[in-house]
Amino acid sequence: MGSGTKKKGQIDMGSYIQTEKEREAMVWCVKNSITIAPFAFNTTSWYLDITINGNRNRDPTVYDKKTLWKQMFKYYLYYYEKYKKNE
Repeated sequence: MGSGTKKKGQIDMGSYIQTEKEREAMVWCVKNSITIAPFAFNTTSWYLDITINGNRNRDPTVYDKKTLWKQMFKYYLYYYEKYKKNE
């Protein structure tokens, strides 16, 4: 997530390489109508929007590029572990 090269005017959202378990959780969540996406607070900070079955909630914490992706995948793991066991 990110090439590492920043051009003028381009926003740097950082990068993160998810683990196999985090990727599995994200794929499961998306297939089950749970998405988590960054929403810009400004050019260097983001909120996380969590949408479950069309109902969106915003995490009130503002994340920088170093914490944004890690927190997003923490949420994916949380919802994966919470709802997958009910299948």
